[in-house]
Amino acid sequence: MKPSPKLLVVDDEEDVRWALKMVLAKSGFVVDTAGSGAEALCWLNEHCCDLILLDAKLGDIEGVELARRIRSETDSHAPVILVSGYFYKDDRLIQDSLTIGLIAAFVTKPFRHDEIRDTVRSVLAAA
Repeated sequence: MKPSPKLLVVDDEEDVRWALKMVLAKSGFVVDTAGSGAEALCWLNEHCCDLILLDAKLGDIEGVELARRIRSETDSHAPVILVSGYFYKDDRLIQDSLTIGLIAAFVTKPFRHDEIRDTVRSVLAAA
């Protein structure tokens, strides 16, 4: 039997981390969380995961910059889903990040539970 995919949720809002963890765990995913960019980088240097859900605006770093640092400062090749209440899918930064493959998908906050689950499944299937 194939192990459940392991996800890392990075968000500086504890309620959002908890909600994402509950929604995704109920769908059979193993979920770890980090509350900052620094915590995420540290975690990724010690652990592996299959996918990263990353808030676009963290207290210590912008999400797109963190995605760049994940690629340059860790061995992680896990696809990144950027989650944001500040940006929209048609924003240039988001479109450029999608085009170059820095992020695999984008979800706008507030999100629906089925939307986040479907996006995670789709990105994992394509990886």
